[in-house]
Amino acid sequence: MLTNVILEDELGSKFAAQFVSQVKSELKGCGSVVKLLASLSPLANCLQFSSNSTVLSQIMLLLCHRYPRVRKGMADAFYTALVTFDDVIENSEEVSQILEETVWEDPNDIDELRRKRNKICDLVGVAQPKLLNSNKAKPIVTTVEQFDSYSDLVGRAGY
Repeated sequence: MLTNVILEDELGSKFAAQFVSQVKSELKGCGSVVKLLASLSPLANCLQFSSNSTVLSQIMLLLCHRYPRVRKGMADAFYTALVTFDDVIENSEEVSQILEETVWEDPNDIDELRRKRNKICDLVGVAQPKLLNSNKAKPIVTTVEQFDSYSDLVGRAGY
């Protein structure tokens, strides 16, 4: 349905926006590689519709996903969409070249992948995703229950 352009432009844009919203909510915190891989091609095919900034934002997030297979699959689906649908984004030649030349499944150099992804973001005109800092020191909250400690037990026994 998406690749055969069955949907009209206005209807297609509305459908694409709803579809991307549903995919985003389904994939949030998803650990299933099979589920993630199944969503990549339909997501990339939504690029053919006029309002594609939300689609591009989601694609950019998946290009630096924690699973190498998801990164590679997203890069392949994005490249295929760029080749299939003419002029869906600005600078499609440069973006295609970056997608082709980059080894997206490389687990050792995620910083280099982020730099390339950010360059693609700049070329297509979407905001670069921000890296969440999950390494913040979380305060350790300890609560002492009434009978948790040995000293409390000894004190209650009268020793």
